[in-house]
Amino acid sequence: MEVPVPDWQRPGARCTMSIESAVAMRTAAFDWDYEVQVALPASYGVVPEKAYPVLWLTDGPLLFHLAVGLLNTLVVGGLAPEMIIVGVGCASEEGATEFGRRRSIDFAPPGMSILFDGPGGEYFRKLGVPEKGGKQQADDLLAFLVDELRPALRRQYRMNDDHGLMGHSGGGMFASYALFARPGAFRRYIIGSPSSNAADRSAFRLERDYAAAHADLKADVFFGAGELEIGKLSLAAWGIVSAPVLMAETLLLRQYPSLKVTTRIFSGKDHSSVIADVIAEGVRAVWADALTPGK
Repeated sequence: MEVPVPDWQRPGARCTMSIESAVAMRTAAFDWDYEVQVALPASYGVVPEKAYPVLWLTDGPLLFHLAVGLLNTLVVGGLAPEMIIVGVGCASEEGATEFGRRRSIDFAPPGMSILFDGPGGEYFRKLGVPEKGGKQQADDLLAFLVDELRPALRRQYRMNDDHGLMGHSGGGMFASYALFARPGAFRRYIIGSPSSNAADRSAFRLERDYAAAHADLKADVFFGAGELEIGKLSLAAWGIVSAPVLMAETLLLRQYPSLKVTTRIFSGKDHSSVIADVIAEGVRAVWADALTPGK
């Protein structure tokens, strides 16, 4: 039986994804522009009738080129479908301090406090971390991504309805929150080392409320963290490893018919070195059902 030629091997296709010029976009809820970066699949220019799935990255300027490089190799290896990548975040030129300030606002779920009960919360209180660190605007960022940016980009690029959201650390907290704050807004979630205990464990509270009202959850979710994160006090206080494991166990016990959950704790990896593993293994896990020969 003849094996179909993948789209990225068609005559005229690129060897790798192409990267569009970054653009600045603003939404009324925030006092700054977001840098938006788009990478298009290698076959984008030779299959004009095809629409592609989309991987959305939080912390775009930090993770965008890493994700593009990983996806290039995954596609060539037959381990992932071609897709469009969209990175969104604070422009690199703003510097590390401003980058950190903005993401602490972007990713934080709303609530009376950014902290929580238990040993982790007490650890931060003893360090003098304020109960409310500032604005907590995860809902506004989620609305910007889904209701404003997605339609704008879809008018420009051939996106299908298969959207995945990836975030790490604070971005992982945001992705965990988004799973229940806007069910169905994304089909796939790649959640790395999330500080999901934040804001009085809002992701867990939303999950509980969702379970009380629904019998199913249609999503593919990947949780990943690094083994060495367990031994660092500040990360342990956030529950960087225990929180995603607990969420994965909770979702498993819900027995949702349309939910697929994959969890990986990567040996020998810390909070930074695990990111590439989370992206690569996460893409493979949540898009496994989308692998079609010749596509």
